[in-house]
Amino acid sequence: MSYLSTPRLSFNGYFQADVSTINNDVRFYDSEKFKPQYQMSSSTGVSPNGGWAPEGTGVFRLVGCRITGGWLDGAPVKLGEDPAIGLALEDSDQRVAGKLVDLDPQQQAVSEIWGMALRLTDDKNRAYLRGQYGVAAFINLWLRQQQASAPSDQQLAAVYQSVLEGVTWDDLGGSRLLEALRAATEDGLLSINFNAYAYGRDPSIPRYTLGRITGTIGPGRASEPCHFVLGRQLLAKMLPNGVSPAFGVYNLQCEVDAKRSTVTADFGNSLQITNASGDLADSGELSLAVLKLPQVDDGAEVNVADVAILGPVPYQEPDWYFTTAGVVTYDYSSDSWIRDNIAGQPLVVLKTLDDGNYRVVIQESLGGLYARADQYVYRLDPGQTENVRFYATRYGAPIAAQIAATVNNDGMGGAGTGQKIPDIPVPDIGVPASAIQYLSTVDVPADGRPGLLAVSAAPEGPGNPRGYIDGQLYGIGYSLSDPPLPANYNANDWNFISVLIFDRYEVPEVPTWYADIRPILVQYGNLYPIMSHHVVDLGDYDSVVRHANITRFAFALPVHDANSMPVTRDLSMARRLTILKWFDRPGPDGLPIKGEPVPAALTAAAPREETAPVELQLDPLQRAGKTEFLLQLQAKKKAEQGD
Repeated sequence: MSYLSTPRLSFNGYFQADVSTINNDVRFYDSEKFKPQYQMSSSTGVSPNGGWAPEGTGVFRLVGCRITGGWLDGAPVKLGEDPAIGLALEDSDQRVAGKLVDLDPQQQAVSEIWGMALRLTDDKNRAYLRGQYGVAAFINLWLRQQQASAPSDQQLAAVYQSVLEGVTWDDLGGSRLLEALRAATEDGLLSINFNAYAYGRDPSIPRYTLGRITGTIGPGRASEPCHFVLGRQLLAKMLPNGVSPAFGVYNLQCEVDAKRSTVTADFGNSLQITNASGDLADSGELSLAVLKLPQVDDGAEVNVADVAILGPVPYQEPDWYFTTAGVVTYDYSSDSWIRDNIAGQPLVVLKTLDDGNYRVVIQESLGGLYARADQYVYRLDPGQTENVRFYATRYGAPIAAQIAATVNNDGMGGAGTGQKIPDIPVPDIGVPASAIQYLSTVDVPADGRPGLLAVSAAPEGPGNPRGYIDGQLYGIGYSLSDPPLPANYNANDWNFISVLIFDRYEVPEVPTWYADIRPILVQYGNLYPIMSHHVVDLGDYDSVVRHANITRFAFALPVHDANSMPVTRDLSMARRLTILKWFDRPGPDGLPIKGEPVPAALTAAAPREETAPVELQLDPLQRAGKTEFLLQLQAKKKAEQGD
């Protein structure tokens, strides 16, 4: 079961992502060379600086989200037909909002939501259900608004899929839809998927830091993936820029229910928009179909006899997208050919041509073969091991398979923003290779259980190869090796694993401020100035001691807690324990030990060879955001390929 199963809820509204943008450039982590001007806003276009929101709080929250529709007993549920429609989907009233966190300044394409709790409430603030959002990163980032004149980052869109854990229910107010959802829920889980798009990061617009959100909630099950649907995957052929589909429709996933003879397809992150309101572009008459032929090339023309039409994509109907989140269920019970063949023939999205025939704009993965790691972002301390769960399917059905795992750092690297800071080098990633350990293959059983790939950080860690920033980044690519993939297989470039391995660090017997604590805290004070400017100056001993109780409390919280420090979630366990030990072992005066200042020469990083960022010609609003990061990666790939 997943959010595509029945029953389900649809929601629509806004999200707020109030991120700090100083840490978008890896070179700002060099505390020895950090300058106050790096904390300036870039609204004037001055460079280098702290980006467009240097005092961002890191908050991720839902704003004005409402349940706009549902699906029950094979039919849509609309406003006025069930008490659930119109309820508010809100953050917790018992804790602060969640946080939006990049893995690293050199990997900003897997931003995660941490510590978010959600509840469904009525106008009297009574909660019908509550659940904790499982930490998840976005995927399938693309240029959804194609107009080049659109403000930077407003063009981008991505999808989050996760689970609500530990779900609790209250009196459901006579809602048949919620009663059915509760009955279908297993293991205390709900599956949730939402599309984030049309983000406003221009300070001159009324919805600054707000973006649009549409999503779906359905029943969950612990035995299934949390972050994708174990179903049918349609993968777009991309233009050379890597973030625009060649034929206008982007990746989508479907769930086939053979017992009900239905296909449920999610177009929520697949259709282009024209403006910040999320209005859908006119892409012509689109249909979902089953191809009767062996698979063809994307963009190929097929005639009426070559396909079995499941039904239209009703995206041009008024309010369709906002009331359904782009999810459509097709009933094929009356078509005997589809009933007999859908399990082994590809799904396709077709565009109707003037002559009545069709163009294939996106199709299922070749041969129906698909491999996917459920979780794809990891943080490891030296000596730590995590098991990556892999699944393999053919036309949505689990198969026995072998998956090959290889080094793939192509989706990471660069400075982060590419500003001109000539006296601070840009570190390389992925070195030394010996710091990360995993087998080259993983076997997936045929019964639907995941294959496990143990990914370990070497006990000695990477050895501080990036100097002024803790740890090192590693990318793991993967693909099916058995059964072999067909020629010209169209893989999803976002399907790779990002790993941050922290440096080895020995917890001192007697930590002191100057030798051990200030080097850690001053960096966070530089990169997260809203804390240092308005709460506690993390670079000042007296200020930290004066706020010792609250500061220690925040560093002691579990990392999944919304109040955990640091907001950026890039503190190793050893350094966290050092901070707590310093607070807990005061000197003779009863205060944490200050110690003696450490000479700068003893703390300076060893010289490194600089990797210069690719120079880009960007307007001020393109800087220090996801758009620039993507452009940097594209330019880097072209430079490496000699294009």
